[in-house]
Amino acid sequence: MSISKYDSSNIKILNKKIILRLLHRRKPISRNDISEVTGLKASSVTRLVNELIAEGHIFEAGVMVSDSPGRKKISLKVNPDYHIALLFDVGVTYSTAALGFYDGTIKVIETFKTPKDYSKFFEKVKYYYHNLKKLFDISLVVLSIPGIVDTDKGIIITAPNLEWRDVEIGKYLDIEVPIMADNEANLSVLAEKYYSKALSNVNDIVFVLVREGVGTGVMLNGKLFRGKFFSAGEFGHMTMDINSDKSCHCGKTGCWELYSSIRYALGRARKELKNHQITDFKSLSKMPEARQILFDMATNLGEGIVNIINAVNAEAIVLGGEIIGMPEYFYRQLISVVRKKALKPAASKVIIMPSIFRDVSSNLVGASICAIEYVIDNIR
Repeated sequence: MSISKYDSSNIKILNKKIILRLLHRRKPISRNDISEVTGLKASSVTRLVNELIAEGHIFEAGVMVSDSPGRKKISLKVNPDYHIALLFDVGVTYSTAALGFYDGTIKVIETFKTPKDYSKFFEKVKYYYHNLKKLFDISLVVLSIPGIVDTDKGIIITAPNLEWRDVEIGKYLDIEVPIMADNEANLSVLAEKYYSKALSNVNDIVFVLVREGVGTGVMLNGKLFRGKFFSAGEFGHMTMDINSDKSCHCGKTGCWELYSSIRYALGRARKELKNHQITDFKSLSKMPEARQILFDMATNLGEGIVNIINAVNAEAIVLGGEIIGMPEYFYRQLISVVRKKALKPAASKVIIMPSIFRDVSSNLVGASICAIEYVIDNIR
């Protein structure tokens, strides 16, 4: 068995990747800053940065503002147009098409009703791809899926709330650029870890994504944990009530998401608040009359999070999806349940925080990061 050695060319590629990842996360930054943070020699940084500029990855953006005397620093920035990905946030009711630029910025193109037939959904993807590539140099497509995805083979194993099963993406999406897909909560936890300063030194994180269902993305030791069969983190389908006769889209009864998703809240509201016009969860969350329903939803979410903390001993729980911007009592009740019921000392020490993303969904940000990492991983 031969053992490959890191020759000078391999080390050079590795250092270019280190510099690019630093540039994506820390803005603005200069050559001197890169040298200080990475420990690379100034001469090496200068050479590698000049190479990255020549290749089009980055550019010089002008003199950085500084109070310190001495030689002025030149700010370096990532070239947004070097690589552009077409992103899709696949929702149960509505989906969103967006462009993810190489500097991490995202431009939402359009939200559309999700076709129930997955072959028709992929026709929509092709429609957006062929039209947008006339205007943008699209080099990758990334799909955020509300279900279990075989990320190696590009297969949607199951998206229960959409009733999609064993879907070979490449069979329905024959386009000339690479296609990536992952679970929406996995992408969300990736985005939080990538950009949240509060999580910079936290490596065991669970993202709880509340939408029509409840999904969780699990990061252990700083890496996404998908499991051998890609179903790790499907806590939305852990049994919450063993005596329940409520059927879940996954095929069993009593699942956590049946008591914690926006469907739970909307279903109860339409039964209990018949004199009110309830259009969507956002409007429901602002109704004083819905306080008890939302309070119970928060309690149920907290109960499930207790089980998650006891199972994986997470350092941080991040809350996202439709529960962003909920009334204060909602979060207070959820956190109270966790602090009272989770095993000690995790109950008092675990960080419980909302997603840092407000203007764009965390899973779309995660999809953009996947595209960026794909480019960096393939640098030669």
